Amino acid sequence: MIVKTFVCAASAAVLAFAGAAAASVISDTDQCASCAMVIKKYPGPKGLIVLKDKTVQKFCSARGTACGYAEAMKKTGVVHVFMHDAGAVDWKNPDDSKLIDATKAWFVYGSKVKAVMGPSLAPFATREAAEAFQKKNGGKLMRFEELTPEALGCGAKY
Repeated sequence: MIVKTFVCAASAAVLAFAGAAAASVISDTDQCASCAMVIKKYPGPKGLIVLKDKTVQKFCSARGTACGYAEAMKKTGVVHVFMHDAGAVDWKNPDDSKLIDATKAWFVYGSKVKAVMGPSLAPFATREAAEAFQKKNGGKLMRFEELTPEALGCGAKY
C-alpha cells in the first residue's frame, strides 16, 4: 500500500509540474531507471516518463529518457514524457519547474555541451531557442519523432 500511495503521489506531482509544484519531481536521491546512477549528480537536462500503469521512471539525461521512452512504448506504453527545457534551466542544475512535454519539444543532439552517458540531447520549448543553442554549440536539430533508438544509439550506454 505504501508503494502504491508513493506512485500515485509521484504521478500527481509530475502532472502538476506546470503549476510550479512546490516539491521537486526529481529528488537528490533518485536513481536513473536505466543506469542506477544518482540523477542530480550529473549535468544536463534530465527527464521522466509516466507509464500507463501510473509508475514513473526518472532518467539522468534527456537522451536516456528518449531511449527509455522507446523501450517502454514497446513493453507497457507511456502516458507522458517530460524533459527539462534546456533554454530555461541552468545546464548543471536543471530546475524541475521547467519540465516540458517532450513530444512537443525541439532537440539538439550531439552538441559540444557535455551531458552524462554519451552525446548530449538538449530539449527546448521553442524552435528559436533550439536553433540559437545549435548555432553556438553545434549538433543536429531534431523533433521528438526523430529520436529513434537507432538515431540516438540507444543500444550503447546512455
